Amino acid sequence: MKTDSKLFKLTSAGLMAALIFVITFAVRIPMPGGYVNIGDVPVYMGAYLLGGPAGAVAAAVGSALADLIGFPAYTIPTLIIKGLMGLVCGLIMKNKGFVAFILAAVLGGLIMVAGYAVFEILFFNINMAIADLGGNSIQWVVGVIVAAAFYPGIRKVALILKLRNGESLH
Repeated sequence: MKTDSKLFKLTSAGLMAALIFVITFAVRIPMPGGYVNIGDVPVYMGAYLLGGPAGAVAAAVGSALADLIGFPAYTIPTLIIKGLMGLVCGLIMKNKGFVAFILAAVLGGLIMVAGYAVFEILFFNINMAIADLGGNSIQWVVGVIVAAAFYPGIRKVALILKLRNGESLH
């Protein structure tokens, strides 16, 4: 990988982390014990465009920064959960077709719901984990649906990035 490519990847991951932060922080619906947001949509976008490791960093940093401001107790768990979500999604979906995109997003949402449930059971109590399952599940489903709606645009961006890097479109 040329230095220019490394710099481009780093810059892209930074921009995606910023987008994830803004969307997570700005578009949220308060719920008892926290909030529901659509920050998973740019997490899926970043995973598709950047792949596993860079998608993981963008998801982890952008999401954790939003929690650092709004719900600091969740900052470290979010860093881990969203990082894992971005990594798994990116490894599965990197520039692949719509079916892989949706399957990865569904799996990513499952990682998010299960990850927060485990965290809340271990550090709070099972009642809180059960109470948050509904909101986290809504966030999961809405995130997948909205990301699916944006897929055609994300695909076009991916094609433009391939052309920019001199890669084949096939």
